[in-house]
Amino acid sequence: MGPILCAGMGLNERAVVIDAEYSSASVWTGLRGAGIERIDRNRGVAAVVRFAALSDDLHAWLGYQERWDVEGGRSPYTFREAGITIHVGDIGDPLKPQLLRLEWPGLRDWDRSGVGFQAPDAGHPHWQIDLFESLRQHAPAPQFEEGHEEEVEDFNAVTGTAPLAERIAGLAFERMHLASAAPWWSGRPAEFGEHHLNAPPVDQADLSRWVGSAVAYIRQELTRCGRKG
Repeated sequence: MGPILCAGMGLNERAVVIDAEYSSASVWTGLRGAGIERIDRNRGVAAVVRFAALSDDLHAWLGYQERWDVEGGRSPYTFREAGITIHVGDIGDPLKPQLLRLEWPGLRDWDRSGVGFQAPDAGHPHWQIDLFESLRQHAPAPQFEEGHEEEVEDFNAVTGTAPLAERIAGLAFERMHLASAAPWWSGRPAEFGEHHLNAPPVDQADLSRWVGSAVAYIRQELTRCGRKG
């Protein structure tokens, strides 16, 4: 997987490798290499590598995680989920807000109600847009001018509606699952009843091809993110 990620990022095939952390119940994987920086992500931590140059000396950073459950037997490791996260920030700065993620959870008994997908009816694999959540988390604190006199509130005044931008920023767009593989135009029966529901491939080579293609595609699209003219 390391060489596949490096190829998608335009790096030497040994620049980034996959590092695994083992416990009695699961195996977590992440990135390791000379250019890796460890940062906070919106949910947990991530090891990220510089991925694509943006305008204003900013860079996009990529994180990759896999999780496998340890269950014993002839096949002791069962795939649970894989995910790519994209962050934006400066070299050496631990603050790199999360922009988006691409995830593919496995078929598991997530809530002890039977084997199924993690988010019912959501697309698998799927994109999730984290930009608004990140902006809310890193919004600057209100600034108060020294010597500013507090205005007396008129409780008889009609309360106005908050500005449009403020109301939009408050929406939880990060909860949306945007299908990444959904041939809705196909007339063939879908495996799980809906074309946007896809189980992760059993073959490791298929999963590797998906990761490599996804990384290359994200990098291609990030080149479109220059400053507005």
